[in-house]
Amino acid sequence: MTLLKFRKATVADVVPLSELIQRTIRVSNAGDYDQKSIDMLCSIFEPGPLTGRIENEAILLCFAGANLVGTVGLKGDYLRSLFVDPAFQGQGLGKLLTARIEEEARQRAISDLMLHASLTARDFYAALGYEFLEVQSYPEGPFVLMRKQLNVRL
Repeated sequence: MTLLKFRKATVADVVPLSELIQRTIRVSNAGDYDQKSIDMLCSIFEPGPLTGRIENEAILLCFAGANLVGTVGLKGDYLRSLFVDPAFQGQGLGKLLTARIEEEARQRAISDLMLHASLTARDFYAALGYEFLEVQSYPEGPFVLMRKQLNVRL
């Protein structure tokens, strides 16, 4: 894999971040969600709403050279918005991003990390130790509530 660089997102990143997330949703989730659900989910990640997230969450970006190829966020005790460019999926980047945000959560003394996984990502998170809690329905479609107990360092 190309040399990767990580850094926190800023408002200046909103357009490329929006493009990455929407592209990933459209490609990766097409097999599990209908077009209406995908369009609704993409609208959540338009630059306007995404700007608020950048200002209120810890959002980590991953670059391969100058290209934004992955992102993950942490809001409270929720892992949020893990997305990896479809061209980089299957190479361990999602696992790496998850490990980095879990470490951020540990540093914040978060003992149980929660997430809402897409149907597409449920097995990915299960392989990383997240346990199934329940399926929840939203206007954008069904999502899977999952949890992982973290070993918090004191």
